[in-house]
Amino acid sequence: MKCVNCGNDIPDKARFCPYCGTQNEPQQETTQNGQTTGQYQYQQPGQEAPRQANTVNLDSSLILKIGTGILALIYAIFALRYVFNGVRTLLSVFSWGYATSIPGGVLTLISGACYGGMAAVLVFLGFSKQREKAKSLFTVLGILGIAIIGIAFLRMLLFLVLGGNILFAIKMLLNPLFGTAAALAVTYGLLYLTKEAPTVQDYQNMDSMSNVFKDCADAVQGAAKDVASDVNEKADAYRSSKTSYNQNTGYQGQKTAYTNYNMNYSNGSPLKTDRGLLGYILLTLITCGIYSYYFIYTVARDVNTACEGDGKSTGGLLQFILLSILTCGIYSWIWQYSLGNRLAANAPRYGMNFQENGTTVLLWDLFGIFLCGIGPFIAMNIIIKNTNSICMAYNRSKGFM
Repeated sequence: MKCVNCGNDIPDKARFCPYCGTQNEPQQETTQNGQTTGQYQYQQPGQEAPRQANTVNLDSSLILKIGTGILALIYAIFALRYVFNGVRTLLSVFSWGYATSIPGGVLTLISGACYGGMAAVLVFLGFSKQREKAKSLFTVLGILGIAIIGIAFLRMLLFLVLGGNILFAIKMLLNPLFGTAAALAVTYGLLYLTKEAPTVQDYQNMDSMSNVFKDCADAVQGAAKDVASDVNEKADAYRSSKTSYNQNTGYQGQKTAYTNYNMNYSNGSPLKTDRGLLGYILLTLITCGIYSYYFIYTVARDVNTACEGDGKSTGGLLQFILLSILTCGIYSWIWQYSLGNRLAANAPRYGMNFQENGTTVLLWDLFGIFLCGIGPFIAMNIIIKNTNSICMAYNRSKGFM
């Protein structure tokens, strides 16, 4: 064969030309009958041989998982923040009587749901094994991002209608706008590394919008099942290993004894004593405010039991809801004020003395909102603390502790 640089004849298997020193690298080519022939490719001295492009490899897949995981965590935090703010805004209707807060609270809750949806889709993008659905999942991510920006625009308009500051209103729109755009850009870049990013041609070849939404729904459903199946497999493996350990250590006998103890304890109907402010806030957020009404129901029930015989009664859930609506939220203050006074009045009955009473709770509710809005939380913490103390003293007097 001939050297590709100087043209002199060189041996067939020679890698370097004996005349000019040029390196000749073989390049495989396929003939018509399927066989390969070795052809030599010219390469300058000192130049590295060209590397073949790999398909999706382990490194890019790992980068995708890390990147989408971080973004999902960020969006999950935003979701909790928006849900918390939305619930707090809606509860202000009952607490402070601000009926104009309802539209803003609803929009904030919807924004929180969209942020939570983006967090879930990001997890599906990174950890689902159905990689052929990546483009459809990215489309879902884009739709949720557009929804977040649209809701931010509506919140801005509502804020301006209610007389808000125009600069703050613009900030309400720009933060979700640039944040969502940045998240979509980063996600697209990660998919581009794994060669799964959608192209303009993919969207141009789309069928009707109904088919697009159907594909997106199927992608989300399939990815969710895939991730859930993976989690269940790992959980089953963990439980099986733990069961084997428990059988070897005799844990089953301890578990039976513990169950019997719980049965004996529950038969005496002790009052709940483990309420906490943090748990109240978290459960209210998770249940979109439903837990706050369950909390009112259980507190009224337990306080009426522990303080029975004092000639008073704490209003239950139905009374609380109806009177709060009729009084535009004012009754919630009256309910907390009366509860605080009743707890303080019954404390000496169990050998205790509470420094806080209904007046303390009411002052924190009314004037504590000017302390960055923490006043109502302090008032709620006082009610929780004193209710737990009264219930614990009642359980002790009945022999439950």
